[in-house]
Amino acid sequence: MDVRQTITQLYRDYENRDLPKILAALPNDFVFEWHHDPTTAREAGISRSKDELVHHLKDIAEHFRFNAYHATNILVDGDRAAAQLEADLTSVATGSRFSIQIAHFWSFEDGIPVHLVEYMDSAVMARHSTPAESDAPSPVSA
Repeated sequence: MDVRQTITQLYRDYENRDLPKILAALPNDFVFEWHHDPTTAREAGISRSKDELVHHLKDIAEHFRFNAYHATNILVDGDRAAAQLEADLTSVATGSRFSIQIAHFWSFEDGIPVHLVEYMDSAVMARHSTPAESDAPSPVSA
């Protein structure tokens, strides 16, 4: 498979929630960087192996339901690719449903994905995953 076919299949597999198939396409030392503001996104950080990636994805799944997730544009240049994605999410904490744009930048070696960098507006996720002040329980007066 060439880079375009590989990345397109990976996004299809993610849309279908087929994590075993995705993991089978990645090397054990796959690196995924979440370049998010750590003050607004607990998802910020770097996974340096498939095991760390799985742990990170499970943490995200505990906090958000993915209603839809698909690539809208994929650009390939040799062993590099970029993708624009749209995700429709629901916050588990608030029940708030929202959409977010995501940018992915991939690196491949010999047709195998080895590195992915993700960017998105983490403030949007934070805004929808934190209960509004008016929703918080009021303090009990003594």
